[in-house]
Order: sequence, then C-alpha cells, then structure tokens
Amino acid sequence: MKNLVVLTFVFFSQLFFAQYQKVYKYDEYNQGWALVKTSSGTFGFIDKQKKVIVQPIYSKIEKFGVLDGNFALVKTISDGYGLIDRFGKEVVPAIYSKIEKFDAVKKDWALVKSRTDHYGFLDRTGKEVIPATYTLEEIKAKFQ
Repeated sequence: MKNLVVLTFVFFSQLFFAQYQKVYKYDEYNQGWALVKTSSGTFGFIDKQKKVIVQPIYSKIEKFGVLDGNFALVKTISDGYGLIDRFGKEVVPAIYSKIEKFDAVKKDWALVKSRTDHYGFLDRTGKEVIPATYTLEEIKAKFQ
C-alpha cells in the first residue's frame, strides 16, 4: 500500500511538471514563487501550491529590482517590454521596445521607448506620465 501511494505521488508530480521544461528554485524572484519555463521557451511564475501566478507567456522575465524593487521587467515573444508587480499583475503592458531603470534620466521616472522610436516616461506606479511622443534629444532637453 505504501508503495502504491509513493508511485501515485511520483506519477502525478511528473504529470504536473511535464507541462514545464524547467521549474527554477522558489524564492529566487519573489517570495513563494518559482520561475517556470515551458517546452516552447516561455516563462511565468507558480506559487508553492503549484498555482499559476503569472501565465508563462513571456520570452524573458528579469528579477525584481533590476529596474525598481517593485517591478520585474518582462519581454514578450514579439519583443515588447512591460512591467509586472510583486502580485503578478501586469502594471505596464508590454508595448515598449525599451524600458530604462528608474532615476537614470529623471528622478522617480523610467525612460521608455516606443516601437516607433519615440520616448516618454513612466512613474513609479507604472503610469505613463509623459507620453512616448518625443525624440530622445527632445525628451532629454525638456525633462532632464
């Protein structure tokens, strides 16, 4: 009977993890989360109960704190960048071709580049405070 329980556990564990090519260590990115990679090469997050927190739809997920401690930079398979928060919510849709670190150009703001090579700024809540309609020269001259 004990062997049957162990075999059943192993079977269902393998069945669950079969949907992921790799499950990374818990707590590396966010407390209680593990980064997962699908067989198609996309990434997301699960919690310790194996519940999906962030759907594995991203081609890349940076660690929280790379840009700002509250957000993780995500990249879609179509090369769009956005931000997710520590609750797994996408706070900035992945519509930018680049998102810089907060404070790099202007205090408490992150410089963003649109897919049409125009620039704007996000604030620390993820809100676009200056629309991405300026050239790099214009935005640096106007907001630096």
